[in-house]
Amino acid sequence: MRIAVLVRNYNRNAGGAERYCVELSERLSETNEVHVYSQTFDETSTSIKFHKIAKYFDKPRFLNQLLFSYLTKKVTSGKFDIIHSHEMVSDADIYTIHVPCFKSDWVNSRGIRKLLKNINTLLSPRKIGYLWLEKKQMQYSSKRHFISVSEYLSRNIEQCYPLISNISVAHPGISEKFIQNRSDKDGQFKNLKRELSIPENSFVILLVANNYQKKGLPTILKALEMLKNKNIYLVIAGKGEQKKSYIPSSIYHHIYFLGAINDMANLYCQVDVLIHPTLADTFGMAPLEAMSFKLPVIISNMKYCGFSEHINDTQALILDDPKDETELANKINFLYKNIDERNKIAQNGFELSKKISWENTLDKTLAAYNLINNSLKVKD
Repeated sequence: MRIAVLVRNYNRNAGGAERYCVELSERLSETNEVHVYSQTFDETSTSIKFHKIAKYFDKPRFLNQLLFSYLTKKVTSGKFDIIHSHEMVSDADIYTIHVPCFKSDWVNSRGIRKLLKNINTLLSPRKIGYLWLEKKQMQYSSKRHFISVSEYLSRNIEQCYPLISNISVAHPGISEKFIQNRSDKDGQFKNLKRELSIPENSFVILLVANNYQKKGLPTILKALEMLKNKNIYLVIAGKGEQKKSYIPSSIYHHIYFLGAINDMANLYCQVDVLIHPTLADTFGMAPLEAMSFKLPVIISNMKYCGFSEHINDTQALILDDPKDETELANKINFLYKNIDERNKIAQNGFELSKKISWENTLDKTLAAYNLINNSLKVKD
C-alpha cells in the first residue's frame, strides 16, 4: 500500500505519541510505501520518504494545528491508499488517537460550571478552533476508522462522540532493539550514582515526566518528605521546567532533574524503582518500558492510567489514590525494605512486558487498514 503518515514532530524521544508514530511507521515501511509528512524530523530511514510541512510559527499552537491540517490535506488528498494521522486534522482515513478528546471538559461539566465554560468558549478563539477541528476529525464516515491507544481512551471517545462506533484499540509496545540496549556500556550515563554524587548503596527512584503536575511530582515530594529516609533519592527524566524552589529543604539534595534523556534504556538499568502516580495517562509508556528492564513499578490505578487495566497487584504496586502521599510513602517504603517482594514484582512485570509488542500494534493497525479498503471496495 501507499501510505501517508501525518505527525507534526517525527521524533521517537519527543513523547509517547511521537514514539508510537515512529515505531509503527518503521514497521509499516517494511512491506509498504510510507511517506511521512511532518514539520520537524529527528529520525532517518532508508525505507521512508520524508516530506516537510511548513511551520510558520510556534504560537498560538491552535493556529499551527489548523495550518498543519490544511496543508497536509492539500498535499495528500487523492494520492494515497491510506492517509494515517497521529494528529488532530480534518481529513484522513485512519486516526490514531493518543490523548483524551478536547471536548472532554465540556462533556464532564454540569450546571453553572457548564454554562460558564460555554460562555468562556465563545470568548476564546483557541477553544473554538480546537473544538471545530476535533468535530471535523470525529465526524462519522464508513471510510474513516479510529484507533485508540487504550481502552481507557476508547471510553473517552465514545463518551464525547457517541455516534462513533468504528473504534479499535492498538496499544503501544516494546521493541526487541530497545530491550537489547539494557547491556549497553557506552550509554548516556556510565555510572549514574557516581556522576550525580549519590552514594552507591542508595535507593534510587525514577520519575519520567514532561508535565510534573500531571505525573504526580507534588505528591511524590510530600511522600519523600514524610519518609525522612536519607538513603532514598529521586531522579526525574523529562522536558519539564526544572525548578527546585518548591522542593522541601529536608529532601532538596536528594532530588535530581536530568532533563530530556535520549538513552532511556541506559537510565532504566541504573535505578531501583519507577514511580508513576499519574493523574491522567491514556496508556503509560514509561511503566511498560521499566517493566521490560525488570524494574518494580508503582503506578496509578485504571481510573487514572490506561496501562493499569492490563496489570494486577503481583505485577506492580497499584495506587488507590495517586494524590494520597501517605499511601505513596507506604508503597515506596515497602519496596525499599522488602527486597524479595521487590524482585518478585519486577519479575512478574517483566513477564507481562514480553507479551506487549509493537508487532501486535502493527497487526491491529493493518486490520484497520483492511476495514477501510474493504469499505471502499463496497462503495465502488
